[in-house]
Amino acid sequence: MPKIKGEEIRKFLKDGFRTQMSAIWEKAKERDFEGLDDEKQRIAKIMVEHEDELYKQLEHADLIYDPELNSETEYDPFLHITIHSIIEAQLEDNDPLEIVQFFNAMRQKKYSRHDSIHLVGQILTCLIFEMLEHQKPFDLETYRKLLNKYKSRNPEKLMDLLENEPLLSETD
Repeated sequence: MPKIKGEEIRKFLKDGFRTQMSAIWEKAKERDFEGLDDEKQRIAKIMVEHEDELYKQLEHADLIYDPELNSETEYDPFLHITIHSIIEAQLEDNDPLEIVQFFNAMRQKKYSRHDSIHLVGQILTCLIFEMLEHQKPFDLETYRKLLNKYKSRNPEKLMDLLENEPLLSETD
């Protein structure tokens, strides 16, 4: 059996992910959620929620999707939808509890449900990128501490805080 190279695996995963997301988009744009499992329904509904801003990227994903985007200058709609889906699932499961507390704190500050989810997404995404940069596994305790720490902060300054404070130093 021939050995499969890392680049071939990455291409296979990229193509599979793009194909799966494109198939979900085809159902989502028709508002046809029948036959989709719970997770795919959640993703389809998130796609519909973001349709105005992501239509072009979702509609032409087979032509333009590149998972190796420069995170400093380019926007990955599938990463956005994936993070959104993770947060929706965590809220649905009330796990971790701190996500519910953070979410409720943002809602009390008059942020919409959607914007509150995006605020959690900022925390989660920054934490994931920092952990990848430092080659560390995801640390649920750090995530919990960050949600707890930032729930009392000004949401409009959240990105500045996340960019200027090392996230991992709290538990290292």
